[in-house]
Amino acid sequence: MKEEIQSWINSGADVFEGVMLLEKYCSDLIFVRLVKTNPAKFRSKIFARLSNLSGLNIKPKTAKKDSHRKTIAFRDEFPFLNAPNCPIELKALVTDKFSSFYQYRQLHEKLFSVASLEECAETANQLMSNYHENRMIYAELDHYKKYGRVLGNHPVFAHYRKMEGIRQLSVRELVKKEIALNHNIWRIESELKKEDKPHLENERKNRLKEKQAELAEVQRLLS
Repeated sequence: MKEEIQSWINSGADVFEGVMLLEKYCSDLIFVRLVKTNPAKFRSKIFARLSNLSGLNIKPKTAKKDSHRKTIAFRDEFPFLNAPNCPIELKALVTDKFSSFYQYRQLHEKLFSVASLEECAETANQLMSNYHENRMIYAELDHYKKYGRVLGNHPVFAHYRKMEGIRQLSVRELVKKEIALNHNIWRIESELKKEDKPHLENERKNRLKEKQAELAEVQRLLS
């Protein structure tokens, strides 16, 4: 635990990653739920609790907001993205990473203008989900840079394997797949329309996007 928290400090001590560490190591679930509703507001409390848990002297750091310099540093950090043999999955993740970063920034700003506790909790949940996605993408890129091979934990790799599997299907199998995908899409859209589980909204939207992409590929092959 101490090594992991020290690594978090060394990497910039992002407050949202700090909440993830609390979820992992802090036994006070009420405290964790509280700070999760608005990590930016409870920044000092997050640092203090992680400091107590690890025995390290952690002091809050001011977040940097120079997105232009961040973009330049990112492209310099992963030069392999321009190589012709770079896996297509990693190139696809780069676009998702920048979209995730800008959405993260918008959600962070929204957190300071919410009108109710419910809206605050929902925004914080979306922000945490977005931040987790951003970190997953970074982990894939960093692993490839260090070892020259993909880590393969991000869902995009499973998606590309599914697409490759679809291209191996016979015409009859493609027709069955089209029917199944249309049903899956209808079911996910119905779940989204209910708006009864906001904490699952991002996951459902991602599944919908994936199924729609698979359906488009099936219909392309059938045509």
